[in-house]
Amino acid sequence: MGTSHSEMLAEVRLDIACRLLVGSGKRLSDIAKFVGYSNASSFSRTFVRLMKIQPIAYRQRQLADRQSRASHRKSAAAGR
Repeated sequence: MGTSHSEMLAEVRLDIACRLLVGSGKRLSDIAKFVGYSNASSFSRTFVRLMKIQPIAYRQRQLADRQSRASHRKSAAAGR
């Protein structure tokens, strides 16, 4: 069968949370509340279950990857 309503809702919340983790400086507790969790612990448990990584580690990894890509583009452009 397909995805349950609660699984779909968790995925939508997670998508929004991922965008906020990377695209904003919001605290984890604020992001958790924004996407509908009562507290950061509950949000973190769900995040880890679905993403296999802690939210803060996800943020750090994504920002490092973004910075690395930007640095690579600048280096490539300078070499032209």
